[in-house]
Amino acid sequence: MQSNRRDFLKLTGGVSLLAATSGTVLAGCGGSDGSGTAAKAAAKATPPEYVAYGSVKPDLPGTADGVMPGFFKYPRQLVDGYQDKPGAGAGDVKILTNMFNPAPPGAGSNTYWKALNDRVGANLDITMTPTADYVSKLSTVIAGGDLPDILMIASKFPNRGEMLTKLCADLTAHLSGAAIKDYQFLANLPTDSWLPTMYKGGIHAIPIARSVIGTIMFSRADLLEARSLNPEPASYADFVETAKGLTDAKANKWAFGASKGVTTFIGNMLGVPNVWKEDGGKFVSELEVPERKEAVARTAELVKVGVFHPDALGGKLQLRDLFGNGTIALNADGYAAWDLMADTYGVDVGGMPVPAYDGGKPVQREGAAIFALTAFKKAGDDRVKQLLRICDWLAAPLGTSEYMFRRFGVEGIHYTWKGDKPERTSAGKTQVSLPLEYVADAPHVLGPSNEQRVRTQRAYQEKIVPNLLANPGAGLYSATAISKADELDKLINAAELDIVSGRKPISSWDDAVANWKRRGGDKIRDEYSNQ
Repeated sequence: MQSNRRDFLKLTGGVSLLAATSGTVLAGCGGSDGSGTAAKAAAKATPPEYVAYGSVKPDLPGTADGVMPGFFKYPRQLVDGYQDKPGAGAGDVKILTNMFNPAPPGAGSNTYWKALNDRVGANLDITMTPTADYVSKLSTVIAGGDLPDILMIASKFPNRGEMLTKLCADLTAHLSGAAIKDYQFLANLPTDSWLPTMYKGGIHAIPIARSVIGTIMFSRADLLEARSLNPEPASYADFVETAKGLTDAKANKWAFGASKGVTTFIGNMLGVPNVWKEDGGKFVSELEVPERKEAVARTAELVKVGVFHPDALGGKLQLRDLFGNGTIALNADGYAAWDLMADTYGVDVGGMPVPAYDGGKPVQREGAAIFALTAFKKAGDDRVKQLLRICDWLAAPLGTSEYMFRRFGVEGIHYTWKGDKPERTSAGKTQVSLPLEYVADAPHVLGPSNEQRVRTQRAYQEKIVPNLLANPGAGLYSATAISKADELDKLINAAELDIVSGRKPISSWDDAVANWKRRGGDKIRDEYSNQ
């Protein structure tokens, strides 16, 4: 979505950085970034203007309220976004980012990496760290006092705001308002994704954007059709009947394999807030509203009805595999899983819109607008502009030659065309796995995929986008929310599991919420309310 929820987010970061960074590193980095430009920036930054990139035309255009554009196939006629090398003159550019896949061959033996450096016009020296170890690695690098030129800041990194404002380049003058137009692909990122980059009156990072479509209740559309069941229940009662119709214990067929997503889905029917709601400047947690408690109670009832896999409450099921082989027919997952599951298992996947519980209006919780942030080491204007141009190049969207190279490499070496699809060669499979999408990335799109699937995904989004509900805490910063996230999540998850499994009555929910408030929930509320 391109709407700006707040005129300005003065995110303070709250307290000092990690203990590892609270000494000489911060003491020596609190002054000017050396550029002169940051000091001239307005005291109150505005989010970068959104300027859609218009040189590539999707088969199904996106909408201003959040429906993603769709492509039926990869464009063969590519647009060149850059006529020059974006990093020309930058020399060595050190980058720190995370990765999910095995590391590719090093630059010395990787033809893709060599071609990347040639196209960018700089030597990209990329340090890749497995995601499970990334926060620890980032903390160590910060404590050492020698930041790389470009570094990914994990969304749950403690005291992110203070780290960005004291250690990293102020990008306000380069990106605030209309200034973003110097970077055509960064300007193509939705406004909501920029909000978490803004602290203490300035812009201190660029976003790695994600769609706000969020979590989807995926359905095995083929199984629903085979049993003549309604793929779009009109009420909670209809939803229960659909779940019963998908369940056949003797055949090891069940509606659900996990309770958490079901509780959230029922909560959406009831209009439960998206994590927080704001009322007159005061934040109220979703946990405190009666509808949230009711959603837990209704999930417990469904467990008793017998529509959950018998091992659903153990938390060890491979849900995607069970969904793919038809053991379960409904599963809540992130929006990107639609293509993944359809392609992996060769099944007909659908998305179930949230119905109203019994009249009223349901909500669809917006997902996080970012995966992470990318920040730069403090440097002079020319250096910062070079780094921004490199990231702008990396953020080129589908339909550009830059995107095609970043995703697939050099045609004939790293991929060939098989009909309308690019297919990686053996060299491509090995070499084209640099985690560049965690440095900078284009907005996500629907497809490219077969037309029917893309149209089905599009139709689903058109139904749920009008009901999208924002989290008013998104883009705000709470040190407590980050440092205690795991502890507080475990507390609530355990309480929910005790209730839905029948070990404790629904009345125990009130005690769990009171405990959550004492152990950090109230402090998070205060930190949000004071911004």
